[in-house]
Amino acid sequence: MPFKHPPRRSFVLLAVYTCSMRTFSLLFAGIALVMLAMLVIYVVRGPVDPVIASGIFVSFVACLVPALLLLKPFEPPEALRRRREEARRAREERRRAKDDSDRGSGS
Repeated sequence: MPFKHPPRRSFVLLAVYTCSMRTFSLLFAGIALVMLAMLVIYVVRGPVDPVIASGIFVSFVACLVPALLLLKPFEPPEALRRRREEARRAREERRRAKDDSDRGSGS
């Protein structure tokens, strides 16, 4: 059974989705960095209330976890490599088939 290629529009939607998720996760990472800076400043400046310090730390972790989960690839590297290799082979086969059909119609 030959490989059916999805419409090109789905690739555009996938690229937009990936870019927006990466931006969203980087926004979370930026907020987590600000929360960490606030915690460090709060602890260094003077007497620390443990409730406030723990609240800032929980906010830092709450922003960091989604950022790391969204930035992490959804597939293991081996699966990504295998999928790229299969796509490359399929492109080569299509190119060879196209070249063969072009040669055959030229006679």
